Amino acid sequence: MPQTVLASLYRWKIQPEAPALRDRLASELRLQSVTAQLLVNRGLESPGEGAEILKPTLQSLPDPTRLPGFQAAVDAIQQHLQDEKSGPILIHGDYDVDGICGSTLLMHLLTMLGADVHVFLPDRVRDGYSFGQNSLNHIAKIGAKLVIAVDNGTTAVAPLTELAELGVQVIVVDHHLPGKELPPCTALVNPWMAPKEDELFPYFCGAGVAYLLAWGLLRHLNGDGQLPEHQRRFLLQSLAFAAIATIADSMPLKGPNRAIVRRGLEVLPTSTFAGLSALCKLLKLQSPTASDIGFRIAPHLNAAGRMGRTELAFELLSCTEPARAAQLAEQLQGLNRERQDVQHRQQAALAPQVEAQRQRGEHVLFAGESEAAFGVLGIVAARFHEDSGLPTLLWAECEPGVARGSGRGPEGVHLVKLMDQVSPYLHGYGGHAQAAGFHFDPANVDALAEALSSAAAKLPAPPQPELCIDAEVQPQELNLATVDEFNLLEPFGSGFKSPLFLCTQTTLCAQPSPLGADGRHVALRLEKNGYVIRALGWSMAERLSHLAAETTVDVVFEANINSFRGPRRVEWTIRDIRSVAKNDTP
Repeated sequence: MPQTVLASLYRWKIQPEAPALRDRLASELRLQSVTAQLLVNRGLESPGEGAEILKPTLQSLPDPTRLPGFQAAVDAIQQHLQDEKSGPILIHGDYDVDGICGSTLLMHLLTMLGADVHVFLPDRVRDGYSFGQNSLNHIAKIGAKLVIAVDNGTTAVAPLTELAELGVQVIVVDHHLPGKELPPCTALVNPWMAPKEDELFPYFCGAGVAYLLAWGLLRHLNGDGQLPEHQRRFLLQSLAFAAIATIADSMPLKGPNRAIVRRGLEVLPTSTFAGLSALCKLLKLQSPTASDIGFRIAPHLNAAGRMGRTELAFELLSCTEPARAAQLAEQLQGLNRERQDVQHRQQAALAPQVEAQRQRGEHVLFAGESEAAFGVLGIVAARFHEDSGLPTLLWAECEPGVARGSGRGPEGVHLVKLMDQVSPYLHGYGGHAQAAGFHFDPANVDALAEALSSAAAKLPAPPQPELCIDAEVQPQELNLATVDEFNLLEPFGSGFKSPLFLCTQTTLCAQPSPLGADGRHVALRLEKNGYVIRALGWSMAERLSHLAAETTVDVVFEANINSFRGPRRVEWTIRDIRSVAKNDTP
């Protein structure tokens, strides 16, 4: 029977084995050989490092007093708490998961300490990132004399200058890289401001910095003595906010971030915060993993900001009534489904522009339309980037004369530096190396496109997107006991990737079966050496549904355990696949 040719989307790179180190780790840490090889592939060189991965502890967190600006921040907060005439505190957050979680954490903290707390979260479309005119108007409206900015503020020089002139104290609790000019503020609590010789771990998310500040503030208010039980319980439960934000913001899962996420995951399913508890119950998460946060919890929370309803996610996380929290969680679930529909429509609408640019051999993808749904452009940009390996910047006209955009890029290309080269055509931009935002006058879109094309042409040609594969395996090698042991290495995520495996020359038992209400996903039954395994292809129906029974394929996959409606069993999640002739060699 003739087979349909199916090419791989990625270049496959199998990690080299290191038998001596692998066997040493396996022996001293009492791990299976394949699990030890996973540690080797992630850069571990000693059993001591392996022990830190297997059992991360909160002792790895730095003392909060090491944070730049810490003392000034706690002094200002303490003074405000002690002054009965000081008025409300405004927490100025952000519309993404990190900003919402950090704002919620500090709101719960300051409320517990008796403060009058207000929270302002900018709208993604109307306000954009960080402080805008609506921020200043709200601060003036409530008469706040102390503002705490979470996950923003480091580059808000002009707005914070205006607030300083009005006598408003601002504490910036942030993790974004500082610009050439620092904002005038009471305290800039940002790990990137620490001197190099201090060797402070810099890769916390905004909510992670907020957590350290909360811990340090409670110690400070208690004279560095033993914390009361309710405050210790608060700090333990608040790790869930920091864990969710760490994963959602793609912070590297190394050092103290591993401890934050591991402990946060432990407390999440039994959270004393009604909103988190309701969300876990709705999503049926009894023992959540980092993947559950990344693919289920975070998208629900992010959907609020993407769909112009940021306040819904905040109201859920700040809610104290279980019945109300359950209602809000259901509303958020509906909003996330709506977001998915909008995302798919927007991706289809921009695909022709993107494909035309790829056909022309452009080194950057720059696409948009006035009516585009700005809230989902970051996700759509990520999809186009993953398919092409190219830096991708998408835009929408959010109001007359103002186009806002979102970009995603590959390692080796710093998006902010790329935008530095076209700054005359931009009204503002900023963010991280691989994820950034920008805004410009849509009347200049053609000039901006040409400038970006010229700037990107000077970049090295991007390689084909690559998958780093941990090992080639046979189906019988990844049994329940082995995959259970892999889970000891959780959390997986940025900087500590989920294990990827290759299995060659597997045979499709039947044509792929559709999954999901919209049929975008498929399930495959693959056989090799008498072993049959179920493999899931998320959002792969268009690519795989035509495959016929008895097609021979090589598969790159993640191994998971499924215990839904039946006994526990190993399943594969397909990351890439290619068809091969049965007599081909891998």
